Amino acid sequence: MPPESSLRWPRRAATAARSFAALACAALSCAALACAPAPAVAPSQAPAPLRSLRIADGDLDGEPRTVSSAEAILDLDDARYAFEHAYAGLDGRSPAPSPRALARAAAALRGRAAWRPDELARLLRDVFAAPDGHLAFGHGGRAPLRLTAAPAPAAPAPALADPAPAPAAPATCAGRGADDRTEAPPRRLAAPRLPGPPVALTRSRDGVPVLAIRTFSAAAAPALAALPALAAELRRAPAFVVDLRGNAGGNYLFAERFALALTDAPLCALDEREVLSVAAAEGRANSARRRLARGDVPPEARPRFVEHLAALERLAGALRGRAADRGGAAPRVDLTTRGALVRGRAAGPLEGRAVFLVDRGCASACEMLLALARQIPGVLVVGQNTRGGMSVGELALFRLPRSGVTLSLGTRAYRDPLGDFVELRGFEPDVRLDGADVVERAAALALRGAPSGAPRRGARTSCAPR
Repeated sequence: MPPESSLRWPRRAATAARSFAALACAALSCAALACAPAPAVAPSQAPAPLRSLRIADGDLDGEPRTVSSAEAILDLDDARYAFEHAYAGLDGRSPAPSPRALARAAAALRGRAAWRPDELARLLRDVFAAPDGHLAFGHGGRAPLRLTAAPAPAAPAPALADPAPAPAAPATCAGRGADDRTEAPPRRLAAPRLPGPPVALTRSRDGVPVLAIRTFSAAAAPALAALPALAAELRRAPAFVVDLRGNAGGNYLFAERFALALTDAPLCALDEREVLSVAAAEGRANSARRRLARGDVPPEARPRFVEHLAALERLAGALRGRAADRGGAAPRVDLTTRGALVRGRAAGPLEGRAVFLVDRGCASACEMLLALARQIPGVLVVGQNTRGGMSVGELALFRLPRSGVTLSLGTRAYRDPLGDFVELRGFEPDVRLDGADVVERAAALALRGAPSGAPRRGARTSCAPR
């Protein structure tokens, strides 16, 4: 499964249904990082006829099916609609392909009498591909398929170059098939999530505290709720290690609270752009409903998921009602926050030296934590490059109605305030550590400091937009 999006629980959901303005501000604007200043609101393109992208409960993991070329072209148009109305996309890039690219894709679809779900998913992946570590295509059913959209080096797009390509090999097992970008490109394989509890505090052989945080998933909320208290204890130690290896992300609020509990310094918040639309709300609700339907949410976390889902569905309903009042069209609105400050909540500065140990398994909310922590004087990042899947999050799920092909795309775009993060490359460590015994070596760095020549970073004095 892809990393969980950084779920935000709307803070005034009870008032959401009463007015569109209260709903948008409570469920979205105030869910920005640490309730950042009110974002600028800028409508995108002209309103388009409103469609429903809600997945029926029985189809959340339904079997896909082979479709005719005419049906495949209609699904292509629904995919375009989902991207135009819900995908945050990367800064500087259009959320949807150009009309020319879509016309080429439609021509390729007309060249075949029928399209299997895996073939259609691959074609759509090639059409909508972007350097986005979360963007994915596939389908559910007995042999589920997931194709990442991040482009591989010099990868051809045979489905678009040839109107009658040879049939692709079917998926041979869940999530894998003949395509070399199924799940993830070989060059970008993520490190596996390490075993153990979500949060564990141990000590190295030299007595250095080592805090392992394996996930930020809301499903682990009881354990993650203790992170601020643990940070308050660790920040007074002469040296400590935060082991984030294998942490694929989750709810960013848990990560942010941990970082802010380490220091009293002002930090530059991540720049953020969120899509407000019926499609984005319906897609995020689809994602939450599928997690509940699959049993991925433990009983103790279900009430929060149900609350979150209800707020999203109220939001979608309110936006849809607003569109009906305006003649059946609903514009997409992007809410943008840049240059915001968040202040640390500790009683003073970080007193000792903190080493954050990362690998290619650190992604999404884990990388967002690093975007804050790297600004704190006394923090050193060691290990390997992180995965590079942070720029677009808050995942929405869509299922094309005729084929059952699924799209998973982000409705929020983020940017590292220091400008060091690169999507698909990730954060580069200050000190590289590979091989065995990396925890002990990280603890030694925490005690002795970085080698000469290792980069050091401190909090910026200005978060003005660049």
